[in-house]
Amino acid sequence: MFSEDDIDRMDDALAADYAKADADKDETRKAEIRAKFEKLEILRLWLMNIEDAQFIGEMRDQIGEIEKIIRGLGDQRALLGLHSLAEKHGIALPDSGDTVSPGPGATRAELPSAPPDPSMNTPAPPPGGDAGAFTSARQVAPKTIQYVDAQGHDVIREGGSRAWRNNNPGNIRKGSFANSAGAIGDDGAFAIFPDDKTGLRAVVTLLRSAAYSNLSLVDAVFKYAPPNENNSASYAKFLETETGIARNTVLSSLKVADIQKIAKAIQKVEGWIEGSERRNEPAAGSSVALASGLSSAASAATDWMDIARREAALPARERSEWADPGENPRILNYFKVAAPWFDAVGGDEVDWCAAFVNYCLVTGGYVGTDHPGARSFYWNKKKQFVKLDHPAFGAVAVRRYAPFGDPAWPSGPGHVGFVNSWTASTVTLLGGNQSKTIRLATYPLVSTNAAGQETARFVAFMMPVMN
Repeated sequence: MFSEDDIDRMDDALAADYAKADADKDETRKAEIRAKFEKLEILRLWLMNIEDAQFIGEMRDQIGEIEKIIRGLGDQRALLGLHSLAEKHGIALPDSGDTVSPGPGATRAELPSAPPDPSMNTPAPPPGGDAGAFTSARQVAPKTIQYVDAQGHDVIREGGSRAWRNNNPGNIRKGSFANSAGAIGDDGAFAIFPDDKTGLRAVVTLLRSAAYSNLSLVDAVFKYAPPNENNSASYAKFLETETGIARNTVLSSLKVADIQKIAKAIQKVEGWIEGSERRNEPAAGSSVALASGLSSAASAATDWMDIARREAALPARERSEWADPGENPRILNYFKVAAPWFDAVGGDEVDWCAAFVNYCLVTGGYVGTDHPGARSFYWNKKKQFVKLDHPAFGAVAVRRYAPFGDPAWPSGPGHVGFVNSWTASTVTLLGGNQSKTIRLATYPLVSTNAAGQETARFVAFMMPVMN
């Protein structure tokens, strides 16, 4: 199986061939080599995205061999990125034999249809140990990025520079290129990569692409960091001084090691200032600490209740479900903040009460559940809530619907909202998806049908723990 080192060696060989063709003023040969560069960069992107692909046989520096490999790809999401990139560069790729489509909801919420790991959709907490390779990321508050691995561990990066928070040394904007280069999310404008190595590699890949490879260093800078947004002249001068590469050098004539020097210099210009990194869990680590944190959390209930009230005060159309075929983007954003892995296939008609509660908590700086179901609050997998014996203002109230057979509640319907007031027999919640909007609604502690059987009951009142 080929590695990036193998591709780098082929890249260097092509660079040497290009330099010779340039010296010989052989424009035909130069054009042939540029075409091979483009194919090789597509292969590099494929290798970055398809870690588990069955890639057997010896790779030769031939276009036909690369096309043969592309035909064997099975990952539809990677194929979308490859075809998008190829189309941008005017490269005709062979058909994979399967129809490539974004899948349900991709153009609506841009979220996958299942969690990275099944354990995220069960009552079981993440396994012990540190987080592994991150599979998704998003901005959860200003200057705050949440990274999640395949087993449900999550880490928060806050403060520092944007490039550091996003593992994006070149501050590459979000989009098809960033996704093809390994981005796992975005902060609204710029891509987020799983680690700084992948982010730096994306800069190298971009500079080796057809969009930049035929430019001189100085022209590449003026395209990468245009004068309307940057001091491009100073930017180019710094790169030239830092790398020792003359400003008029054409990028395609450079070896990979030289492009890597430029990428690292770009990292310095863009700013790489480390902030703080922590696990996304309450600071309290014991039941005693959790109990002692209750009063402070309760006194801070306005943190999330003010957000909930602000959303409830929006005009009716902005806070409510829209008639089909319309979808309220605000509700879809609740899902995106609440659980980045969940695809709201039904749009704003999917039960969104938990998404709303999570949105208010996370936006207020508290630990959410990363899950779109009311039962996820009952699970309390990160011990981010203290269970109360009775309602309290601002508490998260969890209501479960029949059947009640499994006490772990691994699946099944429910409702969740914030306690606004209560009596001996009812609880009034401020929540989302209450009559298809955000409003106050009153529920009995226990609901029964005509036969006296329980159909719904409140199973938990929980107060978020202070971070």
